[in-house]
Amino acid sequence: MKRLLLLLLALAACAKSAPDPAPIPADQAMQRAIDAGRLTYEMERPDAAVADYRAALTRAQARDDLAVIGDLGFDLAVAELRANMADRALVDARATRLELERRGSQAFPALILAEATALYRSGAAPAADAMALRIETGTDADAARGATFLRGLIADERGDEAALAAAVNRLSAANASSAQADRAELLARLALRRSDLAGARHAAMTAVSLRQDEMDYRGVARALALQGEAAELSGDRDAAADLFLRAGRSAAAQGDAASARPWLRHVLDLARNGSVHDVATALLDSLDRPDR
Repeated sequence: MKRLLLLLLALAACAKSAPDPAPIPADQAMQRAIDAGRLTYEMERPDAAVADYRAALTRAQARDDLAVIGDLGFDLAVAELRANMADRALVDARATRLELERRGSQAFPALILAEATALYRSGAAPAADAMALRIETGTDADAARGATFLRGLIADERGDEAALAAAVNRLSAANASSAQADRAELLARLALRRSDLAGARHAAMTAVSLRQDEMDYRGVARALALQGEAAELSGDRDAAADLFLRAGRSAAAQGDAASARPWLRHVLDLARNGSVHDVATALLDSLDRPDR
């Protein structure tokens, strides 16, 4: 089975991969469900991927195949994160990790990162930070970078400038585009904390461009909002309103209403009338419709 790329965070959505999975057994029903899950995920249909991977996981559990249960529990949690189902992702990632550990198999770093990300998105930042710390200095470089980025976001939220700066420094040596995007976003957050508004806007703009190249649209939305915050603090309310509108629209297009709503509501505070106000109002109305 090919491993899905782990597109994570709220925040953070860096491409992370688990170790090479065990060969898939000759179970055609399971393989069809896995293939369907991979296809629907790649077609940007995470809700359908969740259903497909859950069907495959159920088949693996019927077979009692621990290696495949671990792989598919991970894939299911990733699809649920992509579908903005953080609570379900937390349940499935944790259950998979605990089963692996209970049966004498070590949980792989990408699975731990998925669980940490789900914890963060579920509002349990301290627990997410502790879990990410478990793999930040490990041998899996991709998972370690993801853990550093997640811990940087958490440090920013709790106002820990020193820890945020340390996360920026740890990402400085990474060459992957996703790591550069992570660093640019954390650098923008650090510049905001240091009242370097021009630097924050520049770093956030860089993050937007890199996230677009990675097709990490959750990250695009976050970086646009950071630009908006810097513009607002600079006194440029019109630019800030436009940037928060674009951030909210991006989040809404991804089905991430929890992120979209506060950004769009802030647009209404910044722009009392005009086209930006009208577009934000229409987007908020669409998010509140029951058929959304």
